[in-house]
Order: sequence, then structure tokens, then C-alpha cells
Amino acid sequence: MFAPGRHFRVLALSICVLSACASSPPVPEPPAALQQAVVLDALGQIGRPYRYGGADPSGFDCSGLVQYVFAQAGVQLPRTTRAQYRAGVPIETKALEPGDLLFYRFEKGPVDHVAIYLGDGQAVHAPASGRAVIVAAVDLPYWQRHFVTATRVLR
Repeated sequence: MFAPGRHFRVLALSICVLSACASSPPVPEPPAALQQAVVLDALGQIGRPYRYGGADPSGFDCSGLVQYVFAQAGVQLPRTTRAQYRAGVPIETKALEPGDLLFYRFEKGPVDHVAIYLGDGQAVHAPASGRAVIVAAVDLPYWQRHFVTATRVLR
């Protein structure tokens, strides 16, 4: 015999179980010492010139800036934006913490620009040739239009 109440309970239980499996686990908090070191060093690079392929204070490109700043904090990251993207743990923007990485797309491919989130809606970028390392609001339409995702470096 058909028991509609029983089937409904089984269906409801199945949905609850499946939705629990579909929700993403919380991302661990970044170490406070790493956050502080990354933010302070990133701020110390403001005004440094942009240099394609640059990875030191004489000139930075975006991924070179990220690699340099994290290295100063004792964390070795890959050199390219795409490899840095793969090295982090994806996070939602509502979970952003200082030191998290923001990834953008301006050309073809998954990502081609990276910035360091400072907190309070601000990020450090090594933006383009002829410019210097800057702080910019993440909610500016220019950056929002090109935003792809954010990641957290945990090591």
C-alpha cells in the first residue's frame, strides 16, 4: 500500500542529507601572524614601479608582488598568477580576510591578475605598465567587472 506520509519523510530526509553534502566546509582562518606580515609588507610596496616579470622592490608585476610579499612572511608561492590561484583554498567574498588573494580576468583564460586583500574593502595591486603599486577599493566597478574569485593561503 502507498503511504504518502512515509514517502514525504524519506524525501525530506534525503533532501536534508544531500544539502548537507553540498554545502562547502568552512575555510580555516589564516594565521594572524601571516595576515599581519603580508598586509604590512604589501603596504610597504605602494608606489614601487610596475615592471613586467618583476618580483622585487625595483619593480613588480602582480604575481611577482604576491610572491615577494608572501616570501617575506616565510611562505613560498609559485611565480605565476594561475599557479598562485591553484595554490590557495577558494573562499567566498563574504569570508575575505586580510592577506587573501583576489583574482581577476582581463584577457582569455581563467585568471590573469592577482591582488592582495588588505581588509576594509581595499586591495594592493601592481596594475599595469607605466603605473605603480596601488591600493584600490575592491568595489570599484572596474575591479568588480573583472573579478573572478578569491583564495586563502594557509601555509
